[in-house]
Amino acid sequence: MEVGHISERAREIKARAARFVEAELWPLELTVVDGGELDRTLVDAVRAKARAAGFSMLNMPFAVGGADLPMLDLVAIEEEAGKATNGLGFIVVDRGPRELLEAATPEQVERWIMPVVRGETREAWAVTEPGAGSDVAGIAATARRDGDGWLLDGEKWFVTGGDLASFYIVLANAEGVQTLFLVDKGTPGLEVVREPRFMHDPYTSKHQELRLSRCRVPEANRVPGAGGAGARKWFSLERIMIAARCCGAAERLIDLSRGWALERQAFGHAIADYQAIQFMLADSLTELAAARLLTLHAATAWDRGDDAKIVHGKVAMAKLYASEMANRVADRAVQIFGGRGYMTENPAERYFRELRVDRIWEGTSEIQRSIIARGLLKRGAAAYLDGAVGAPVGTP
Repeated sequence: MEVGHISERAREIKARAARFVEAELWPLELTVVDGGELDRTLVDAVRAKARAAGFSMLNMPFAVGGADLPMLDLVAIEEEAGKATNGLGFIVVDRGPRELLEAATPEQVERWIMPVVRGETREAWAVTEPGAGSDVAGIAATARRDGDGWLLDGEKWFVTGGDLASFYIVLANAEGVQTLFLVDKGTPGLEVVREPRFMHDPYTSKHQELRLSRCRVPEANRVPGAGGAGARKWFSLERIMIAARCCGAAERLIDLSRGWALERQAFGHAIADYQAIQFMLADSLTELAAARLLTLHAATAWDRGDDAKIVHGKVAMAKLYASEMANRVADRAVQIFGGRGYMTENPAERYFRELRVDRIWEGTSEIQRSIIARGLLKRGAAAYLDGAVGAPVGTP
């Protein structure tokens, strides 16, 4: 199984991001241990610091002012985002909508994407619906022609970051084809139904529910080069980033558990002396190492330009294993901390709640297993294990 090496530039950014998380984000975590809301003023101030430090738009092309880092580098840096709770880690991995950039017209790039790159606005993907989550093919929202524009109708759920966005990227069925539309916040016919609370709240962004009722947008808002395929590419990207963040979260949890095990005394010994605690730590570290290798393997295949369907399967394996691994590590961490692990002031408690969603959003564990199984049955195991498609393991 081949794994590439991250660049020196990425190593430097990763190291700075790690210091930033510890110095700027961990203190913010402590401001909401009582279950209150994050102070938006404090979050915005830290977000501005992160942007000034060069942590934004690392995925975007040079041509629009980004760093154009390869996937392997992005994944390595994304791990650091996983080392902060309350969604605060996204502050140091503020990625731009590259999938949209590749499909948009020059006019759309200038009007919607460049303000995002400059940090003036934000976007939110509106894909999931009450009856269509992991199954993008089941999207029911419609767009029908109305003179020189389109009328959009439908509901969108779990629109992450919708509260911060100035426009939504809406997936709808237009004349039999899944199509993306750019819908500005405040457009007549677009209604924010509610912002429900979730188990991982307080969080840096809300997950809105939207309703589109004869929401009219001009032809200029229709993205010509993307639709269901664009949404699926975005899903795939988010899945590998979830895997990376889960690895980062697990690493922090293991370090916290180790520190507590060495400090906590019971029956005349540090609990680290007891085999039960040692085995939990050993299992956690071993599973983290395996998850990280899977994630880096998928990122390497992505950068190398391997067959997209095989990369899709490798990303599914990384997302599946890393998300389930992180949940097991969080459970062990709470157990090692004992009663203290159940207190909201302890990161282990917050991770125990927050990591649960990683087995659901951007494709459930069951969907990932289906993707992996279908690929295995069609192509055999070697295609997903080899460094290069069709070459034996270890072949240069």
